[in-house]
Amino acid sequence: MLAALAVSAALLAVPGFASGQEIHLEGVTSFTGTGSASLLSAEKEPTFTCESTDVEGVVAAGGTTGTMALDITGCHSTLFGFTVKCHTSGSPLDNTVKTGGVLHLVTYNSKPAVLATSEVVTLVCAGISSVTISGDSIATITSPNCGQESNKLALSFAASGGLQEDRLYTGVEHNLKLKTSEGSQVNAATTQTWSISSPTKGKLNCT
Repeated sequence: MLAALAVSAALLAVPGFASGQEIHLEGVTSFTGTGSASLLSAEKEPTFTCESTDVEGVVAAGGTTGTMALDITGCHSTLFGFTVKCHTSGSPLDNTVKTGGVLHLVTYNSKPAVLATSEVVTLVCAGISSVTISGDSIATITSPNCGQESNKLALSFAASGGLQEDRLYTGVEHNLKLKTSEGSQVNAATTQTWSISSPTKGKLNCT
């Protein structure tokens, strides 16, 4: 849900772990897009659901990194048996989340992917409970394939049991973290898809 994106420093492949390398998105300088309904789950903690995400950002020179801003709407959770709205501080509505960050394009298990580290975000639900979300995650680029040109790009975040399915990159585990005001920090994971596009066609260069 809150996978706003950032650069990881651990980019050297480690034997015995999922390896990867930097890739380049050529010919693209800016993008916009939308995300599907999303789910953020953690073991023994409430599940958070949002209805949609608006995405916009820019790609830095060289095409391996960029910045991104997210406007996430329709966010809610269940506390004490009641469905309550959740938002970030300063959001215009009581069920919206605003966040941002940077992205890093890599290969993961021989597939193009985005390595994401979220900004630290605090959600307030029903004005009585706060939840802090941090950490990072990996999204697989499902389209286009390496070497193809397109002005559209599709991302998929997959999760199972509070862990991202794709999380071990160059010997470092990447996963989101969740901490409620009453509890300790635990692993968390998001399930969602993004569809983003740019005014110009770009080429996904994975070599």
